[in-house]
Amino acid sequence: MSISKGILGLNARNFLYIRKYNLPSPKQRADNKLETKKLLIRNKIPTNKLLQVFDNRESIKNFDWSLPEEGFALKPARGYGGEGILIFKNWNNQKGETISGETFDVRQIESHILDIFEGAYSLQSLPDKAYIEEKITPQHFLKKIDLMGLPDIRIIVFNKVPVMAMLRLPTPESKGKANLHLGAVGVGIDLRTGITKDAVYRGTLITFIPNTKIKTRGIKIPFWDQILMLASKAQFVSRLGLAGVDIVIDENIGPLILEINSRPGLSIQNANLASLRSRLERVEHINIPSFERAIEVSRSLFADDFSDKVDLDPKVLSIIEPIVVINEGKSKMYEAKLDTGAFRTSLDKDVVQELNLEYQKEKILIKAASGQQERRVVKLTFNLAGKKITTNATVAERGHLKYPIIVGRRDLKGFLINPDLPEEKSGEAIEDIEISTE
Repeated sequence: MSISKGILGLNARNFLYIRKYNLPSPKQRADNKLETKKLLIRNKIPTNKLLQVFDNRESIKNFDWSLPEEGFALKPARGYGGEGILIFKNWNNQKGETISGETFDVRQIESHILDIFEGAYSLQSLPDKAYIEEKITPQHFLKKIDLMGLPDIRIIVFNKVPVMAMLRLPTPESKGKANLHLGAVGVGIDLRTGITKDAVYRGTLITFIPNTKIKTRGIKIPFWDQILMLASKAQFVSRLGLAGVDIVIDENIGPLILEINSRPGLSIQNANLASLRSRLERVEHINIPSFERAIEVSRSLFADDFSDKVDLDPKVLSIIEPIVVINEGKSKMYEAKLDTGAFRTSLDKDVVQELNLEYQKEKILIKAASGQQERRVVKLTFNLAGKKITTNATVAERGHLKYPIIVGRRDLKGFLINPDLPEEKSGEAIEDIEISTE
């Protein structure tokens, strides 16, 4: 099969892919961001928390406006191009300031919601709903390069395969919104490594992020494996054949799906200096049996020339590393001991109480130098060196020990532990953990 080399135009996108692969029902749901969020929640795909839905005047009247002090996002369900979105950076139950510096009180927000009801920001000006969701805290590496607002990562996914990606950086010109047509910066990303390449701003290629000395090339996106997997799964559950998946990286939780687009824009080709059409044609008729296979295909077919020079060997960690434990929107950082002599991760009961972790029904028999012991188990999610790990961890009395958590070798796959790197001595015996029941 011959592969097209020209860029994908709007008419070709609509006729060859949108019309053929995006059926009306999934397309209508993707156009409704509130329904998309509910779909993600049902399928247990990470997204920021839904706080409130406004679907009539009574719902506005009955709301007490007790919202997080650190801010929130108010959005129209069927908004298009970022219109109608208000992102607050603070709130005192009566008024707050948006990321663009505007101040809104409750009365003004209620008026804005009524405009949303009337379809002022929706596709085809249809009647709409409004909703409030939890505000994203940008991951620390993004704070260093962000100009204003929340950066996101747009990934085009077709037939489960991520085919093209870019980092979108909001600017004051775009009023904190990550839309290129409003003045945001689009930076191409190599799919194999997650490293940025060329960039485009207002249709012009740039080398530095505007008004900074930061080069657009060479930025390593954290959680890249997880981001590709989330994008593939989001496209699949949306039932769209071709989807633009928008992903953000929260400082405490990690990657989250923000939106799924049924008509992804085409300026991503300019940021990558590559034809989207040729990439879509290469995976259109491939049988993709699993998400893992989809990621392998993506990295194999669409790696940039420079990516072969990038070392993708496992990360090398010391014996003591910080981890961020996550549960129900709460998170806390702990110093943990990485213990290859222990099979399973173990944590102190105080950590269970601090983050309200839920005990599982099963118990596990532990064999250690001090003898056998039956322990309770919790489901634990934590970030270690940019990787999100979910596991079953045993609970023990560790208050007398220096580190409240040890991470066992079961959860250290993909890492190398170098005992010669600086570490502190805890003085505790290494546990030999064996599973007796699951």
